[in-house]
Amino acid sequence: MRILGCCAALLGLLAGCYAPSPREGAPCERPDQCPTPQRCVLGSCSLHALPIDPQPDAQLEAAIDAQPDAQPDAQPDAMPPACSIAGLACNGTATMFRCGNHCWVRCTGNAPRNTASTACAGWMGTLGEIDDPAEQDCVATWIVAPAWIGLIQSAAAPRPDAGWTWNGTTQASYTHWLPGKPDDADGNESGGEQCASIRPGGWDDDTCSSSIGFFCEHP
Repeated sequence: MRILGCCAALLGLLAGCYAPSPREGAPCERPDQCPTPQRCVLGSCSLHALPIDPQPDAQLEAAIDAQPDAQPDAQPDAMPPACSIAGLACNGTATMFRCGNHCWVRCTGNAPRNTASTACAGWMGTLGEIDDPAEQDCVATWIVAPAWIGLIQSAAAPRPDAGWTWNGTTQASYTHWLPGKPDDADGNESGGEQCASIRPGGWDDDTCSSSIGFFCEHP
């Protein structure tokens, strides 16, 4: 009996001293809680420096995806309107064409100059501005009758050939007047013909209230 008691005590002592090594993946807080060669990695005992096939954190991925791309140094310029007849108020036939990199529309519907200018503005453009001989030649191929272009004369002009600007803003550096034009009807500046039309062969000065077709343009 005495021998049996000693054996039991010895077994109990051994049982108290022995504890099996934690399995891989057991929870841990410190390196000494994992047996060699396991290490405490991200709260679990592991034989690897990083968890095997670590799963991405969904919230982290979502946050990364939500980050905007690097901003460009400058915002792109606003896109010009598309080249079409959409938006043009024309009570006749509207025909679209291009001269160089500019979009033009011819309207055969008759209107006073102010009405034509408003129609072009509603189309996001202006009455046509002809800057050089190449553009003149291009527009001339579309003339079917006298039509307004953007040339207008200042009310303070001292002579029929003075004070002409494109739509009241840009000095006309190129002109293509018909012979003897502009003449303000009688060759003297009287303020009677302050608006320009385009006709076969060249430009003419006309009374702004005349009702004729018109050309609109935008870049």
